[in-house]
Amino acid sequence: MNSKLVASARGDLPIELAIENIRLVNVFSGEIYPAAIGITADRIVHVTAPGVTTLEANERINGQGRYAIPGLIDTHLHIEVSMMTPAQYAEAVLPHGTTTIVPDPHEIANVLGERGVRYMADAAVGLDLRMLNVLPSCVPAAPNVETSGADFTPEAVERMLAWDGIHGLAEVMNYHGVIHQDPRMIGILEANERTGGKIVQGHAPRVSGRDLSAYMIAGPNSDHESRTGDEALEKIRAGMIVEIREGSFSMNLADCAKEIKDMGYLPNVCFCSDDLLPSDIIEKGHMNYIVRKAIHEGIDPVHAIRYATLNAALRLERKDLGAIAAGRLADIVLVEQLETMNVTDVFVAGRQVVRSGKLVRKQPELAPPADFMKTVRLAEITEEDLVLRVEDAGASEAKVRVIEYDAAPGIPTDFLETTLPVENGLLCPERYTGKKGPLCRVAVFHRHGLNENRSLGLLAGYGIVEGAVATTVAHDSHNLAVLGVNTADMVIAANTLRESQGGFVAVKNGQVIAHLPLPLAGLMSLEKADVLVPKLKELVDILQKDIMPGKNPIHRMIAVTLPVIPRAKITDIGLVEVETQTLLPLIIETK
Repeated sequence: MNSKLVASARGDLPIELAIENIRLVNVFSGEIYPAAIGITADRIVHVTAPGVTTLEANERINGQGRYAIPGLIDTHLHIEVSMMTPAQYAEAVLPHGTTTIVPDPHEIANVLGERGVRYMADAAVGLDLRMLNVLPSCVPAAPNVETSGADFTPEAVERMLAWDGIHGLAEVMNYHGVIHQDPRMIGILEANERTGGKIVQGHAPRVSGRDLSAYMIAGPNSDHESRTGDEALEKIRAGMIVEIREGSFSMNLADCAKEIKDMGYLPNVCFCSDDLLPSDIIEKGHMNYIVRKAIHEGIDPVHAIRYATLNAALRLERKDLGAIAAGRLADIVLVEQLETMNVTDVFVAGRQVVRSGKLVRKQPELAPPADFMKTVRLAEITEEDLVLRVEDAGASEAKVRVIEYDAAPGIPTDFLETTLPVENGLLCPERYTGKKGPLCRVAVFHRHGLNENRSLGLLAGYGIVEGAVATTVAHDSHNLAVLGVNTADMVIAANTLRESQGGFVAVKNGQVIAHLPLPLAGLMSLEKADVLVPKLKELVDILQKDIMPGKNPIHRMIAVTLPVIPRAKITDIGLVEVETQTLLPLIIETK
């Protein structure tokens, strides 16, 4: 017990800071009423009765009638997808009212292993944004069908869970392994139990019925992969914590809101962003945008705020967060209107960090080790590495598997089977005339220096009409992926990233027409958001104009290798049937 705080609450010692003349959003009672908030040190020590809007204190701030809500909490995200360092991420999201996040450094872990996780945890120290890092549970995400730069065994997981700055076990993406009692995954979950039973995040796309029950019994009790209202409702009814996601690539809030908006307050619903591009953070906002959209989609404003604050704190098992009440950390956000969620002022642990919409303090940056900037370890790539060779030298045609992308749902893919001509022992995808339009080639190269794996495949529906694109942001193992309609441009794209140590590149007619270097682990820039975002937007504009028209070209590039989202993907080992975690050959038969 802190006697100073008790004395300050009782009135025997002065309150240090009062935020007066506010309209309090009480997440316990669901009421909104005029009040004042008293803060001493990092805690709220008193909240006045409804209608009492002043409070004696050493320092007093006039809230000017604005709404006071608890600091917003993002329960699941990957900082690396923002392409920013933790410090730059904090500077980008604090002005939007986010005060606590739960980052899963899964992306950098797949490149740099334990050192990558340690860097992200250390880089969170001293920031005004509270970062509750959780330990990646699946590195690689699908160990039987891909290779990354590290391998987090149950023994390694148990050791790292004891580190300072690690607050739980991150999303258990190998749901197939959990449900079917894979020894590796069960060992990882048991390691968490032995180290104190920290929170366990789930990842269960399309998991239903008996399989969902098996998954929950094994340990994971949350999920951010509900893409439809029906899926979200089944998981809510099952008692799972449903983290409704609204990110740059998966925008699930509208569909989920249709199902739950008339159900009243739901105690096991919260919000997360998962993957956000820096341009969306700067232009739309962060958790305040998600709350605003939830309200727009028909969810009651107070319920929406509860989901982003109180419910999130309950999910994190943090009794000191998520509400404006005596004894809680003084994370307070002032907004002009609930429907717009325009943030004016932000307080974190009693200290004002945003005033009139502007960040008050530069966030301390932890410089990465020099070798973190040299993670693309590949020999020079040639056109010979990209030819689609057929073993039967006399074949004139081949039946093949093609990864088919459907732009409507956005992420789920499937296998399309079609027949292609064969000339001189080589497949000729350029001569495909099917309903999905031209096929393009895809190649994935292991870039972490552990082996010389490479795999080749074909894509339909990805919208690449000219040239080639390449990326080292290729979920989840982040090998080098190159997609294109001709091998000459693909070679230039791949080698450009090999030389620049990662990022995104577009090539057309033998020329690099767009290049965004991401030298930190091949995933992140060292630049601030206001410098990075214009460069990213220029890349996207060029991609859409010259290479791959349509929405979300970045997403089409980075998700083709993701072997934990149904159903058809490609890794450095080969084509993957995600739901069974099996490898399939490109060529089915030849004639």
